[in-house]
Amino acid sequence: MKYKKLFGEDASAVVLSITVVAYVASLFLTAMVDSHEVWLGVGVLLLGWLGPLTGSFAWFANPLLIFAMYFSKEKPSAAKVAAFFGFALALTSFGIKIIPSDDSSHTVLGFGAGCYLWLACFPAVFIASFLSSRNPRALAPGE
Repeated sequence: MKYKKLFGEDASAVVLSITVVAYVASLFLTAMVDSHEVWLGVGVLLLGWLGPLTGSFAWFANPLLIFAMYFSKEKPSAAKVAAFFGFALALTSFGIKIIPSDDSSHTVLGFGAGCYLWLACFPAVFIASFLSSRNPRALAPGE
């Protein structure tokens, strides 16, 4: 296994750690730019749950990502499924064209590094889950 030479014995833990750091970093970077303001990832995370009011469900990829991160070692198959469907749901964020506001609606002009870093977390946690599933866990006595 070549990845063991690169990352050590627990490559999945290394990839998962990098994924968690990337997710946290995405919260402090520009996620979206509209015609009125620049949205950091944390702002999108805090208000994104309101998306269904405008027909956007991309925010709901976050619970799937957290689930996949949490279970990537214990239940890698479930984590891979969650990461896959979370990624598909996250990609729908590119369909957001208008953001309603109190005074008017604002046109989405583009997406920033925070958005792309967030999106990269999904394939990364999928890879971490894949590496976990390839690394058989040693059974403790009595298991």
